[in-house]
Amino acid sequence: MLGPSSGAERVGPGLKQCPTCLARFPVTFKVCPHDASELEDASESDDEVLGQQLGGTYEIVRLIGEGGMGRVYEARHTRLPNKRYAVKLLHPELARQQDVMARFQREAEAASGLTHPNVVSVVDVDCTSDGTPYIVAELLEGQQLGEFLDQVGRLTPGRAVAVVRQICRALQVAHESGIVHRDMKPENVFLAGEKQQVKVLDFGISKLADGNSSLTKTGMVMGTPDYMPPEQAKGMHVDHRADIYAVGAILYRALTGRKPFDESDHMATLTAVLVQEPARPRSLNTDIPEGLEVVVQRAMAKDPAERYQSMAEFEADLAAFDDGSLERGPLALAGANGSAEERMSWLAGVVRFAQTTGLAKGANFSRPMIVVLSVVATLWLFAGLCDVARSTVLLAGDGKTLTKVETWAIVVGVAGVLITPLVLWYRHVAAKVWRSTPRSMDLAERLWGSVASSAAAYGMATVAIHLYEGLYRGRPEEIAWPGYAIVLFVLAVLTGMVTWFGARMGAFLKR
Repeated sequence: MLGPSSGAERVGPGLKQCPTCLARFPVTFKVCPHDASELEDASESDDEVLGQQLGGTYEIVRLIGEGGMGRVYEARHTRLPNKRYAVKLLHPELARQQDVMARFQREAEAASGLTHPNVVSVVDVDCTSDGTPYIVAELLEGQQLGEFLDQVGRLTPGRAVAVVRQICRALQVAHESGIVHRDMKPENVFLAGEKQQVKVLDFGISKLADGNSSLTKTGMVMGTPDYMPPEQAKGMHVDHRADIYAVGAILYRALTGRKPFDESDHMATLTAVLVQEPARPRSLNTDIPEGLEVVVQRAMAKDPAERYQSMAEFEADLAAFDDGSLERGPLALAGANGSAEERMSWLAGVVRFAQTTGLAKGANFSRPMIVVLSVVATLWLFAGLCDVARSTVLLAGDGKTLTKVETWAIVVGVAGVLITPLVLWYRHVAAKVWRSTPRSMDLAERLWGSVASSAAAYGMATVAIHLYEGLYRGRPEEIAWPGYAIVLFVLAVLTGMVTWFGARMGAFLKR
């Protein structure tokens, strides 16, 4: 059992207690921060809170767990003995710190304002007789997602998606209420009951959309580095898309059995979040569908504008990979003579199946397309620049022929001009695009559009010149005028550039 505690530790011989001031601390503490006394193993029987009644309503029965901010107890309702709750008490030594008190109050306010089956329910908020604040919430039976993943390693794609879809629904409600969680991680997701219903916990560093909280100043880095988006790692302003990244990272962990970035310390992890791309999920688990990898990587895009723009949009793309939707196949959902509701379900299954197939095909072909189109574009530029250089020399000379020296000089010169851009292009694709399937798909699409439009413009302009000189003017020998080669190349390059930047602008406007 566990209540709404962030990273709470299980009760056991690992809990520590100061022999001088009797304060209790998690197992990670070695000495008391107040008097530097060496901590000893804590005994549950020494806890003076046990047996107390809080607010005349909640009788503390036992200690469930303890974390950095406080302890979580099981409590029994004094007038309704069958009602059990989880009571989270702030550590007394932290109750004197204004920022910690504000965070504790923020957690209560945020969670109490949300009503959803996948959000832990807050029942009451009050203070003990000595002024220690506490939160009363529903008592959950089960375990944290983080603990579960530590035990099983990773989940099947269908089961992982089923869990994450519930997280998406909970956070969509939070976002609609103007609340950004900002600390989503497996330890803040609880699997309750035999059916493992998801419950989102700990809104302790949540951010209201109005941004007025002193807890959310720009420049403050709050959250867990392992699941933190780059903008949050930089201490920048964050919005609901920070949660989308974090949930994508949770899905990454559930599918692969590994965190996206698992460095030796927090600073190394923060650096990796800022400058590195995590390994492709399918490189760690080949059972992950291609389309699902696209969804994960889009959710975890470093640029917030490239991510899903809402939890609802994220969850909609995950629906195709939920348990049963693909394994049964769309045709198994309903017969041709089924009810209207069944036929609608069948149609929804067809749509999901088509979406999944489309994503998989795009993911499969994107990287080979980048290679092929990059080679085609390179050869196209090389040939075009050679032709432009030849035409320029002819226009400047006698306009008839080139010597062998001039020809080789043009070939070597153009090759030298192209080497640096090609190296920069290769490094860009390798560092920024290759590991990301969504970026690979986007780049392949833009490359295809640019190369195709450039070739089309060149071909159409060539036909127009032939018609103009051969039919209209009756001078077919003028078709070979060197100036036309320059005009054709410039037109083709400009068309390709307009298509390239137009596609980028269109994608930007869609966001």
